[in-house]
Amino acid sequence: MSEPTVDSRVRVVVLGAGYAGLTCFLELQDRLARGHDLVLVSRDRHHWFTTELHTYAAGHDADAVRIPLRRLVRPPGRLIIDHVSALRPAARQVELKLSGTLAYDLLVFALGSEPEYFGLPGIPRHALTIGSPPAAREVRERVRALAAREGPPGHVLVVGGGLTGVELAAELADEYPGRLRVTILEAAPEIMAGFPPDLVQVARRILEGKGIRILAGSPIVTADASCVHLQGGGEVPYDLLVWAGGVRGHSLLARAGLALGGRGRARVDAFLRSVIDDRIYVIGDSAAFADPASGREIPPTGQAAVQMGRAAAENILRRLGGRPERPFAFRMRGQFASLGHHEGVGVLGEAPMAGLPAMAVKHFVEGLHAWEVGGGVMPLVRRLVAAPVGYLRGRRLRTFTRQPRPVSEQPP
Repeated sequence: MSEPTVDSRVRVVVLGAGYAGLTCFLELQDRLARGHDLVLVSRDRHHWFTTELHTYAAGHDADAVRIPLRRLVRPPGRLIIDHVSALRPAARQVELKLSGTLAYDLLVFALGSEPEYFGLPGIPRHALTIGSPPAAREVRERVRALAAREGPPGHVLVVGGGLTGVELAAELADEYPGRLRVTILEAAPEIMAGFPPDLVQVARRILEGKGIRILAGSPIVTADASCVHLQGGGEVPYDLLVWAGGVRGHSLLARAGLALGGRGRARVDAFLRSVIDDRIYVIGDSAAFADPASGREIPPTGQAAVQMGRAAAENILRRLGGRPERPFAFRMRGQFASLGHHEGVGVLGEAPMAGLPAMAVKHFVEGLHAWEVGGGVMPLVRRLVAAPVGYLRGRRLRTFTRQPRPVSEQPP
């Protein structure tokens, strides 16, 4: 491991402008001492709220889930729009597709995740995903074409009953009522792993009330161009197949020779640095960070990414100032799922919520993030208004009186 850097001119390069990367970059931009070079590399000109890409895929306006990066970047920060093609840790270089070689002194890897197909034949070839803006855009276009065609409603099969799959299915059902049939296919015995059973049953009733078919305990064996084949010999035909069954670390990590943990994520130490190169901080979905309390890797979620981004920025600032870095501690603050335009469920602390309270908290968290990264106060106001307006469109408030149960997040 290299010795800590002490406040000489350095170049800090942040790869990726998602939740983790942008949070880290903006913290450094606000607090980094003059004279340092701070670079943000993004393949997109916008910061996308990736936890809300399901709404874009279902037909909502793109500007509701993104902010132009040019509004956020200012000196000492600078922005490079480019695609990262390779990492060279030994040379402390990043290879960019258009701009060539970019040297660094400290690197923050926050390029997010890639789909995890678990080696299932046919899925990579035939299934779409919504994990990135281009992927969500393709789903958006295919769904629109399917809903507009003549004949009986087209069938969208969403594989994966975690947050991504459930939220997408509910949004599609609300956006295209009567024009699409939607099915959620989940390998585990139940959807929405990590939520209290009471909330799962409420979510099931809401989803089924929208006409969504739920097939849990149905692992896939293979897929072809028109149907998926299940263990035990069953088949589920489809017109459009969307994979929401899991993610893994970015493939650049393995190609760079970094040590990997579960699902191809980079193993990091207590300070979020690669265990084999402490000049590389890995945060967000590509970091395999084991919670000291449980020994398990924390799941790839938006709240984990934001917390990692802040922690990495703080450690870089401490390092440049010659001070000891601080171990990262993840704090699970809650978990919420939108179920279409007007419904939601969630857990805040240990308190389960449904209906208007759940919607209000989820909208507030999304709006607060937009405000914190520099998107202005209007996204926060719009989301706070959207919760009661959506609820009042004929949906009744659901409440709980049962004893709250602790919740833990599971990987999607």
